[in-house]
Amino acid sequence: MVLEKLEIGAPWQLLDFDDDTRRLSYMLLLPLFDGVFATMLVSGYLKGLPSILNVAFTIFAGAGAITVVYSEAETASKARRMILKISPVIIAASMATAVLAPAFRSMLYLGRLEIVSGIAVGVIGLQIAGIEKMEKLSVPVLIGIGLLASIRPDPQIAFTLKYLVPSIATVTIALAGLYLASYLGDRICVEYMQKGGALVLLIISASLLGMNIPPEAGLVVLAASLVASLRF
Repeated sequence: MVLEKLEIGAPWQLLDFDDDTRRLSYMLLLPLFDGVFATMLVSGYLKGLPSILNVAFTIFAGAGAITVVYSEAETASKARRMILKISPVIIAASMATAVLAPAFRSMLYLGRLEIVSGIAVGVIGLQIAGIEKMEKLSVPVLIGIGLLASIRPDPQIAFTLKYLVPSIATVTIALAGLYLASYLGDRICVEYMQKGGALVLLIISASLLGMNIPPEAGLVVLAASLVASLRF
């Protein structure tokens, strides 16, 4: 798995991260390393706040990341320290992704790239939903094959900084969401959050594949799943 390769090869020894903090950082860095987020950036999905919120609270600060926060941190205060500690690393990685993504956009057909994004996000959603057959599919491999099929015959590499704001905003909102979630502790039923996040990812996938679904629909699902997950 990509996560395991990051754990073995990344130079985290240079950072003062304990094992729990390191695991959380891997979880949040994974979308930046496996190409999912970069593909969504250049496909144009992250154009407005609703889309940014959908991605922040599913691909980054979804049920998986919340589970890591709750399971790895013995106390809420430790969870918040972990999140604050990894925040500069995650934000820096998102900036690097935003700067490098345009180069790969200029080398690919945008229409095909949107299809690649839609399929990859849909597979992630089905995996989160627990569809066993989907577990056998590797998202990085799917993206790799899709990118190869999308290469322009006459690529012209170009750079732009226009993806910096949506990239930084997405991961910052995700980190803020995790920070606030640490106050709720065991009052959240992660299973409901997981089901809601999976549905939102399928909504994002359908939108990328050409269906006219407003991103606000994802926010409604996220809000409903959050309310349903709260234990009063």
